[in-house]
Amino acid sequence: MFQVSTPQSSEDWQAYYQLRWQVLRAPWGEPRGSEQDDLEQEAEHRFIKNKAGEVLGVARLHFNNQQQAQVRYMAVAEGNRNQHIGSRLLHELEKIAWNQDADELVLFARERALEFYQRHGYENKEKAHLAYGDVQHYKMVKLKPSEPGWFRHPNWTQVLQNTWRESIPISDAMGIKVESYTDWQFTTRADLDANLNLHNTMFAGSIYSLATLTGWGATYLALKEVGLEGNIVLADASIRYLKPLNNDPRGSVDLSGCKGKLSELESEGKAGYLVPVEIYDGETLVAEFEGAFKIIKS
Repeated sequence: MFQVSTPQSSEDWQAYYQLRWQVLRAPWGEPRGSEQDDLEQEAEHRFIKNKAGEVLGVARLHFNNQQQAQVRYMAVAEGNRNQHIGSRLLHELEKIAWNQDADELVLFARERALEFYQRHGYENKEKAHLAYGDVQHYKMVKLKPSEPGWFRHPNWTQVLQNTWRESIPISDAMGIKVESYTDWQFTTRADLDANLNLHNTMFAGSIYSLATLTGWGATYLALKEVGLEGNIVLADASIRYLKPLNNDPRGSVDLSGCKGKLSELESEGKAGYLVPVEIYDGETLVAEFEGAFKIIKS
């Protein structure tokens, strides 16, 4: 898995700026140095390297004022796109902004990047400047979501949270919340105190319920991604309890591990979706769940 980090060595910084220039300035004949500005020293810089040390993506965040932060210089190396590199960088910058109490994020996106930012909750406000005579930019804004981890389509995660609370009462009683939704992962959390057994660990039935709802939520969001709706039910499941859960209940779905042909919902009126869920106590894996969900066309 790619890790987001901050450039440290002189070699890191050289490679960081090289990619920024190579993707964002060189194609228009701009000289070296044009990829930097007066805010470099005070800004937050992040990049992603592969195991060979090659820089695959870069991005920067700075604050315009106490309430507003700005994303700039987002660049992914040619040949490394469609691997969620840009999403991981953007996610990291958003966490920095929200943790420092920004109320909104602003950026100026090129036309080809509009869809990418829109699916991450940014609203296209207006046409902005025209760069190099033919590269139209658009001002895009994202307001701080209810939960900092609601990264991809925060409006969908809000509807999902409301659906759980209103239609599945046990989720509210257990304190189950959507923690994050990104291009690569869906996570939840629960209130341990509401789910203790006589040993002061999390009740096995609560772990099972957390896993089920996490899988249900991942299925709901997968349907939203392809523009479909249906009634979701758990048809079959298995779980392995590995360790007691003592502190911090969390559910996690690696979205690349989900399997199913959701398009069958339209052609056949039903579809199946297999969702692997891992339950953690903080960072420690404590249970593995696999749920076979059925979706019936409503």
